[in-house]
Amino acid sequence: MNRRPVCAVHTVEEKLLQSRVLFFGVFLGLFCGLIFIWGLGDIPFYTKGQPREATVVWEIYHNGDWVLPLRNGQIIPSKPPLFHWLGTSAALALGQLSEFSIRFPSALLALIGVLLTYRVGVVLWGVEAGLIAGLTLATSFEWVRAATTARVDMTLTFFMVAAFFSFWSMYRKQRVGWLEALVFFCLLGLATLAKGPIGAVLPGLVIGVFLCVKRDLLFVRHLHLVTGGLLFLLVAGSWYALALWYGGEAFFDKQIMKENVLRFVSSGSAGAGHVHPFYYFIPNLFLGMAPWSFFFLPLLYFLYQCRQDWAEKNFTYLIVWIVAIFLFYSASSSKRTVYILPIYPAIALLLGAWWQELRRGEIDLPPGFLALLKAAGAVCCGVIGLAMLGVIAQAGGFDPLGLIRPFLHPKDQSNLPMFTGIVADHPGAFAIWFLGVGSALVLLVWGLRRQSWDRVFGGLVVFTTSIFLLINHVIQPTLAAARTFRPFMGRVVERVGEQPLFFFRSFDSGALYYADRRIPFYFPPTTPKTGYFILLWEEEWERLQADGLADQLRIIDTSEGTGPKGNHRLHLVEVPASLELPPWEDDLKGLIRKDAM
Repeated sequence: MNRRPVCAVHTVEEKLLQSRVLFFGVFLGLFCGLIFIWGLGDIPFYTKGQPREATVVWEIYHNGDWVLPLRNGQIIPSKPPLFHWLGTSAALALGQLSEFSIRFPSALLALIGVLLTYRVGVVLWGVEAGLIAGLTLATSFEWVRAATTARVDMTLTFFMVAAFFSFWSMYRKQRVGWLEALVFFCLLGLATLAKGPIGAVLPGLVIGVFLCVKRDLLFVRHLHLVTGGLLFLLVAGSWYALALWYGGEAFFDKQIMKENVLRFVSSGSAGAGHVHPFYYFIPNLFLGMAPWSFFFLPLLYFLYQCRQDWAEKNFTYLIVWIVAIFLFYSASSSKRTVYILPIYPAIALLLGAWWQELRRGEIDLPPGFLALLKAAGAVCCGVIGLAMLGVIAQAGGFDPLGLIRPFLHPKDQSNLPMFTGIVADHPGAFAIWFLGVGSALVLLVWGLRRQSWDRVFGGLVVFTTSIFLLINHVIQPTLAAARTFRPFMGRVVERVGEQPLFFFRSFDSGALYYADRRIPFYFPPTTPKTGYFILLWEEEWERLQADGLADQLRIIDTSEGTGPKGNHRLHLVEVPASLELPPWEDDLKGLIRKDAM
């Protein structure tokens, strides 16, 4: 009887495994492309943050100011330029500057970040754990939001996460080659160029705490600190030196002090805004990773059960990574939900490892644990069921959103009228969504009844994917159409032509970007002697009316968009040559500060 050699069997198995890894990697890439990249350029800018970064890209693209591009020719940007360099490079490669080219770096880095997380999961625990981790990360709300917006946060997160993985790879092998060390320090430098020194401080903090926990601080001697430090200074320090030379004290005060030191220790006007209490990230992490966060309690219970095996299971580094960053930002005065985005891949990996063991039956399920797990699944079913009932009620002419109006922030209350008729306006899209979410609910209930955890996971992936596609292709376009200044500024550009145009007691980055030109601030007596145009908010027009100046002016056009907060319309006003409007220098810093918040 002929038998295949053992080595041949191993070779076949290895090839099958490699094919499986490649297949699911391609699947994850296509899946992320569906959520992150499809329709990326269809939604115009309508918030404050995205056009603020877009105007920096505009300056680089049109004026070649790669070192310290000044927004509108005079405002120092709040962040280092790596994201803006990537956005400009995408625009040059595509041949045009657009919403797609400016958002594309975030989407691409988010996709690669998911694939990196998948690869790490495969190496540590197997294909299934890697796939679960990748899908969990790709369908977490905060990750998707950062992936589809033109802001610096995903760029920072990607290079920080890549640095975390790079160090972990070196530590697990207990040897560090020159090339590996240089890659690690280069990643730290790029993370610093994305959003400042925090890109190197946080990885340093996590690695330091981890080595203390492992009682292995001497490992840092293997990292080629001198050579690596010089490379870090070359990558990040060279830009800071040039920018400081160009920008002087103003650059130091804004980008170094306010955006880094004061943001952490100060509040109010001295800091950078977004002041929240210490516990702010607890509910926001839950919301940012929903629906996967419904399984946090079972995951914590599992981690407690196997606490003696953390090192063997490769959990220690991930737990230190999560806790150190979470506590660091919780201690900061300034907080935004996206700040803790770098811990999402680590949480996704823990969920992937846990879910794999759960599905394979490798976890003991005592009655209390099983009840906790089923309760988490039941909550997910309840959320899906409520969403479906809400759509049915809306289609039937009821207003279920009105029930939650008293519990919402005033800004969110102002958005409700926009959503009340959205089902009637898009019946086809909601019908498809209803089928997808209904399928997810069936899978989820079926999986919970039979304790088939792969069906539970699949149902949640279908549900989250349906939600994100609906948000990206129905809800966001509706919101953007009501708030963007893109159509208005298109008419402004056509009407004004090459004539002088100024911001008068008003400023908006979206209007500036869509003007496709610099719009100086109005400062008499430097205004032209000929007739000119101004852009101002509705309330500023009312002030001019109260001062008796409006009679000499003429409103040419008014925006249909209501601005980032949904309560401001812009007027285009023609000013005769003989009229000099009152100065407003004292208001300028306040307007720019509000735009930067």
